[in-house]
Amino acid sequence: MKITTHHFLLLVCVFFASTVLYTWHYDISWHDQQRLYQLIFLCTFAGAACFLPPPSLPRHVFILLCILLGFGLISAFLADFPAWALKEWARYAGLIFLVLMIAYSARQTWFFKAILYLLAGAAFLNAFQFIVYYCMAFLTEIYMFDVDLLFYGFSNPRFLNQFQMLFMPVLAGLVVLHWNSNGRYQRLLSSLFFITLLVHWCIALSLGSRGLWLGLAASHLALLLFFPRFWRLLVIQVIAGIFGFLLYQLLFFVIPEWLGQEALLRSSLRFGLSKREVLWSIAWRMFLDSPWLGVGPMHFAATLNPIAAHPHQVVLQWLAEWGLFATLAACLLACLGLWHGLRILRSPLAQPIDAALWLSIGGALALAQVDGVFVMPYTETWLAIIIGLAMARWSAPTAQATTPQQGRNFRKLIPLLSYKLLALAVILILGNVLINEVPTLPQDSKVHMEKHGTGYVPRFWLQGWIPMDGIAPES
Repeated sequence: MKITTHHFLLLVCVFFASTVLYTWHYDISWHDQQRLYQLIFLCTFAGAACFLPPPSLPRHVFILLCILLGFGLISAFLADFPAWALKEWARYAGLIFLVLMIAYSARQTWFFKAILYLLAGAAFLNAFQFIVYYCMAFLTEIYMFDVDLLFYGFSNPRFLNQFQMLFMPVLAGLVVLHWNSNGRYQRLLSSLFFITLLVHWCIALSLGSRGLWLGLAASHLALLLFFPRFWRLLVIQVIAGIFGFLLYQLLFFVIPEWLGQEALLRSSLRFGLSKREVLWSIAWRMFLDSPWLGVGPMHFAATLNPIAAHPHQVVLQWLAEWGLFATLAACLLACLGLWHGLRILRSPLAQPIDAALWLSIGGALALAQVDGVFVMPYTETWLAIIIGLAMARWSAPTAQATTPQQGRNFRKLIPLLSYKLLALAVILILGNVLINEVPTLPQDSKVHMEKHGTGYVPRFWLQGWIPMDGIAPES
């Protein structure tokens, strides 16, 4: 078999997906491990973009991307800490390259399916580890049913909930896809995906994430409103939710009560905004103080507050940090993408997996209104991958390269040169972080916390306040 660029990119995707399963570095957290490999992942895809022909984007999409990245770059240079602002800017630019490269590769049917199965595989292993950790309470005779000790792969339960928002609709789509197929073991695969889904419902109930419920409810209400012929996806979620609730009752109430123990759970029956209103008011004041260009990418984290280093609301985050013009461009791109997806889903050629992708993207955008979906490395990277898959499914094939005659036209060269230069900028900025910042990250984080009296507050790194100016003391 001939090894192609698509095979290489798929291998890199497998490499990144595995960061939810193992801790390869004993001295850094899950968050920092996932950020580290996200940067390697984005640099790799930006490097691939340097050698592949640029995508043929609609003119209005290209203009909106130029506005977004252009105003973001100006904001970064004018920020108090340009080096940190450029890291944020380069990360978003890298995510854009990731979307485009996935869309380019996923036109190959085998690549599209491989990414879906990779996402489902990560979900399956995460659920499997949850069951294993639960069973270890019996094998070790340490009957500790603390849900914070049972979930795996993330520094905070909310980060797992964000990931669940992305793969739960896809799992339902795969259940339908394989149940309706006629090949061998198709029903077995469908059952396996369904069991994975119901275990994750159990995990979600035990973690009590209100944001996940918001994302699932908003996206599936949109399903009933805009494309009701895919109602089977909703039915599968409801059935999985019922069985997941029964499993939740068994694991965290029936069994612990039988053993005379009490489970430590996170309840969904909480009211209030958990101090998000304070973060939102801070972000709004930042926007009012610098409405056009914002205070600079990542610069919400430059002003200490006792709660968090990001606003937990994506629009306010962008308004405060990137300014009005970049935020409008980002919102228009999101709305255009969702609207285009709706038009595709209303056509008779759309498949349940198309609806599942739309539900994942729409649900993640809804969740981003109350949580840091566009901050956490694992979540935002998978969201970019899913958007790339959706683009591949919903876009007509177009020519990828200009002809020699077209190449002589200076106007045709502008998008090509800007594409290559942007990819080079992503590699240089994020590569500099990998070379010069990562090797001393644990020590610098510790010294910064001791110097400023702060704790672990995730943003770019788990110690999220900037500038992280702590220098490890000499021994």
